[in-house]
Amino acid sequence: MGFPTSVADDVLVRCGRHCCLCGKYVGQKIELHHIKQVADGGEDTADNCIPLCFDCHAEVKAYNPHHPKGRKFTEKELKGHRDKCYERYSLENRNSDSSTLNSEKTKSIFPPHENMSLIRWGYPEQDKLCPVFPGNIVLVAGCTGAKKSTYLYHIVNQNIISGHRVVYCCMKDKPFDVSIEIIGENAHVNVEYIKRGIVTEEDWEKLTSSQVNLNGENLALIPYNELSESNKILDIVENSGAEIVVIDDFNGVLLDDADSVERFLYKLKNIAAQSQTVVFVIYNLSIPKQRIDMRPMLRDFPSDSYYRLFDVIQLLYKPDLFFNDKDDKERLEVIIVKGALNVPYTIKLLAPDKITGVFSLAK
Repeated sequence: MGFPTSVADDVLVRCGRHCCLCGKYVGQKIELHHIKQVADGGEDTADNCIPLCFDCHAEVKAYNPHHPKGRKFTEKELKGHRDKCYERYSLENRNSDSSTLNSEKTKSIFPPHENMSLIRWGYPEQDKLCPVFPGNIVLVAGCTGAKKSTYLYHIVNQNIISGHRVVYCCMKDKPFDVSIEIIGENAHVNVEYIKRGIVTEEDWEKLTSSQVNLNGENLALIPYNELSESNKILDIVENSGAEIVVIDDFNGVLLDDADSVERFLYKLKNIAAQSQTVVFVIYNLSIPKQRIDMRPMLRDFPSDSYYRLFDVIQLLYKPDLFFNDKDDKERLEVIIVKGALNVPYTIKLLAPDKITGVFSLAK
């Protein structure tokens, strides 16, 4: 029998799908080897498991005690290689890295909170078909103008009202502007006027009334100057006490020289799973060269790490950015390419120009 799924998930996250002998990243081409064989009394436990690539797995199994050549891998040696690999890729020792020695650990922003409900999208169809579970990392991507941030403001708005605590990492916008956008949706006003100082007394009253009803104490806004290191974001996910962390947007994250997008995402996935924090990541795609269908595609990402490592992926597309069609005016398509269902599907929403927000289409 093989290892149970819970053990497999644990060891694969800890090694980052790297072979514990040769150190190569091998993705799906990995075997979970019993250090002590089941026939000899070995158990299907994490302690008796070592992840190996196909070549190293064959090497470990190839030793023939009846015709000994070279030295076989002992149980103690295999565990030593495995633990060294775990130490390298596991986040349990992340703070020992030279890049984080001078960083202060983030203090908890929110007090402990128990018995929370599931995270909501705030759109009935998505809440039903694309559930988000504690520890998921969610990617929302699209080109400039696709209302990615506005879409996330709605999700944040709905979850704050539900009592969830949110930390919003403001990589590109001022915290004040982000807060006005989140509050403005409930007020049904155009916040661009407020940002410019052009606001009526009636609209301002709507905005202040909405702020009182929004449970504003559940929202923490972190400015870009406090997020200069990628490890600071990881600290926030791990230690803030929030149920939701938003990174807006990932293009502004400064990675360490020794880091890579793939390794950062492995760290993020691991910490989110351990802290049971849902992380929403916004990513800005370049506008594709002219093609018949201008919707964003997975091939528009610079690597396949994004598809492999995110639990949920949604691509946003606003038709009127490319085509002048009255039927598609103010429409926003949410293309869910990875989630609970095994096939991609599209949800259409309303993204009006005159008021702030992204809303469900009226039935």
